[in-house]
Amino acid sequence: MRALVFILILVLPLPLRAAGPILVDTEVTGLPVLWKDGVVHVNLESGADATLGTLSNAEAVALVRELFDDWTVTAIGGVATADVNFAEGETLGSVDASNLNDYFTYCPPGKACPTEDPPFVSGSARTGQSPILFDDDGSITDAIQGKGASLSILGFAGPRVVEREDGILTITEGQAVLNGKFINGTDAAADPEVPVEDFKGAIFHEIGHMIGLDHTQVNLGSAVKYLKGDQSESEAIPTMFPLFIDGAAQLTPHFDDRVAISSLYPATAFDAGFCRIDGTAFRADGTTELQGVNVIAANEADPLSESTSFVSGSLYTGTSPDCDAAAGGFVIAGLRPDVSYTLKFEPISQAFTGGSSIEPCDPPQKDFEAAALPGVFRCAAGGETITVGSESTTDVVTTKAVAVSPPSPPASSGDGGGCALVPPSRP
Repeated sequence: MRALVFILILVLPLPLRAAGPILVDTEVTGLPVLWKDGVVHVNLESGADATLGTLSNAEAVALVRELFDDWTVTAIGGVATADVNFAEGETLGSVDASNLNDYFTYCPPGKACPTEDPPFVSGSARTGQSPILFDDDGSITDAIQGKGASLSILGFAGPRVVEREDGILTITEGQAVLNGKFINGTDAAADPEVPVEDFKGAIFHEIGHMIGLDHTQVNLGSAVKYLKGDQSESEAIPTMFPLFIDGAAQLTPHFDDRVAISSLYPATAFDAGFCRIDGTAFRADGTTELQGVNVIAANEADPLSESTSFVSGSLYTGTSPDCDAAAGGFVIAGLRPDVSYTLKFEPISQAFTGGSSIEPCDPPQKDFEAAALPGVFRCAAGGETITVGSESTTDVVTTKAVAVSPPSPPASSGDGGGCALVPPSRP
């Protein structure tokens, strides 16, 4: 896997199955790294002191349970398509900056932290717990992310420990912080406030990371419109979009979010009832596979509401620190029978790096333009794999020039994403 970056949370390598995994086992299997049996384990704070802004401990616990539950009821077209569940372990008591190290694994900003078993930093990892911390006043966020971070980061989350069992890499621990400073009832320059529904949308996104979901770039134009003052397409912005655009709108999973979690943790109905497109992205020579191309299938009649994507080469093995591996395969699942889809490709925005990156390239691939393949793609029955449209194959040939890269040094341990959501500058 590529080197793990602890930017907003410590995350590790995971085995991937298809769309949208935040971690991939690039050392052995090329699969997504997931929670075993689709069960995400969590440990919540308890006690009267474990509050979250204006929310009591009971209210904060209820909020987290609500948001986890919303990911478990994923359905496409009224059919339950994801098989993921949550299990609560023993409660943690009250956690604050003074006892943070007993529960959370991190490397303070500006410190050179030793590692135990890379990519883990010394700390509370390997306790068997997956802490979700209620940062009542922002002090935990500042301790982990740096002084002043609590003024801009609403929350952060992700997997923190992965282990290999019978050859398969799985997530065994995760962790999260929810910054209550944003919902404490005080709105000032030194104490920003967002509506609770916006806050919930941000935390819903972070829980998606803890489950194993990566960011996605679907309907980028709708997000750009919103940030320029046109909110007419806010419902088209996915929950797992790299930026916090409209928390209330992103609290409802987009079609792409539903496909992503169903691809990673599929219920029987998902594989049996829906179709998929298999293809390969190439450089301009038509033979050299290209990583990092965002390929999108969109309902021809309603592209904003029903579109889903896959980044070429996300599932690969080997070393590719500069995203130069010859791996261009993509699989787009969750397509409904008898629906016509267009297939287009585009670069990932150069703005999406670091904690906002999208696997497998950071920085993103560039030097090619967005384009659409001719024709439409459709299947007649669930379970089919679409390999050809009405006028073309599913293979994507970009205009990116062919380049020969020197051999890359071996990668370190694993790959990760990690993300912290911050409120955007409003128009």
